[in-house]
Parts: sequence; C-alpha cells; structure tokens
Amino acid sequence: MLEIPDVFKGLLILICVFVPIEKIWSMHKQNLWRDGTITDLCYYFAGFFIGKGTTQLLIIVALLSQGSMPILTSFTSQQPLILQVPVAIFIGDLSFYILHRLMHTVPWLWKFHVIHHSSEQIDWLSTVRVHPFEQILTKACQMIPLYWLGFSTQALAIYAIFSSAIAFFIHANIQIKIPIIKWIIATPEFHRWHHASSPELSNKNLAVQLPIIDYLFGTFHLSSEKSPSKYGSKLKTKTSYFKHLSYPFIEILKI
Repeated sequence: MLEIPDVFKGLLILICVFVPIEKIWSMHKQNLWRDGTITDLCYYFAGFFIGKGTTQLLIIVALLSQGSMPILTSFTSQQPLILQVPVAIFIGDLSFYILHRLMHTVPWLWKFHVIHHSSEQIDWLSTVRVHPFEQILTKACQMIPLYWLGFSTQALAIYAIFSSAIAFFIHANIQIKIPIIKWIIATPEFHRWHHASSPELSNKNLAVQLPIIDYLFGTFHLSSEKSPSKYGSKLKTKTSYFKHLSYPFIEILKI
C-alpha cells in the first residue's frame, strides 16, 4: 500500500480542520482559492522541508554544546512535565517576541519580515508565508535556548506541536471570541490587529502565543472594532514565491 508522504498528510489535516471552521465561523467573506494561494502553497511545501532540516541542524548544535550548563540542565530536566511545558512556552515566545520586535525596527530584518505582512487576506494558509531566512532564524531563536536549558524531549515535542498549532489558529479567518482564554493564549481576535496595514498597529501584538508578553512590554492592543479595515503591506510581489525569495536581498543592496 502506497504511503502518503508526511508533507501531504500535514496539508490534508490542515485543510480538514481549518476549511470547515473558516466556512462556518468566517470573519471575512473570501474564497477558498484566493489571491496568493499558489504562492502560499509554495511556502508550505518549501517550509516543511526547511523546517525539518533546521530542526536536525539545531539538534546537532544542541548535542555539541550539551553539558555547558550541567547544573541548570539537570535541574530543568528533572522538573515534572506539567511545569516544564508552560515554562518552555513562555521562554520560546519571549525569544520570538524579542526577534519579532527587531524585525519590525531593524530595516534590513524588516525586508525579510515584510513578506509575511504582504498577505491582504488573512487565513490559516497565510501562516506559512515566511521567507526561508526568517523561518530558520525564528526557529533557532525559539529552540536553542530550550535545548541549552535542558528541557526534556517530551516537553520539547509538546512545545513544537503547540507552537505549530497555534500559529495556524491565530491566522485563521474565524470570528470567535473566547472571553477568558483570549487573555491567556493568543487568538485570531488578538493577532489579526498585528496584520493591519497601519504601521502603528502592525507594531502591536508581537507575541504569538502569550498576550501577557505584550502586556509586559507595552505593545498589547485590542479594539472594540471587530477587525482592521485593511490588511497587508506595501510589498507588491505577493503572487510570486520566487520574487519573494530575492526581494529582501535586492532591497538590502539599495540601502
């Protein structure tokens, strides 16, 4: 019996989960096959293999540096899983927040990150529109501290699954409000303001898992309005994956 490759299995699972809920609870009326779908599918397939390769490389780096902080790693790994997981989530999202804020303030980093903000229609598939350089840098910033701190394999696995699932969830085109949970875990209601075309709003809600990090750093934003009036950035190469790949390097050379 022919086995379906993991890259297609993942896509099928995402389609089966998010297409129905976006149809039932949609925030914005938009077609399943929208402007930029082909581009985002290219990002999905390329990102799947880039992600696997990056993970393997980071594991090697972690193994080579293993034992550099023996007391701390021993203490961390001996903690119960129920404690390790939330701490790992906090450290991972704090690391992401710092990098994310730099991407919005450092001009040459913004050249890469602006690609993610080029989507004018936000849904679960727009999650994957991330330049390979940013994908690798982000994963390294999130995972290396967790490896060095000695979190167990089980905690890292749970964190990886949670991180991936919530990334698709917060980009989903759904109109759903969870009164208490939304203050604890990032939701579409929270994250869609970060994708607003207004520069002032795109610098808000930089955390992608824990809104409390934005509270702490003064970048939290929620509005009584249901959603931003417009999404996207000034980047106009939204329908071409290969133009996206070269765009940051061309723009950096102009600086």
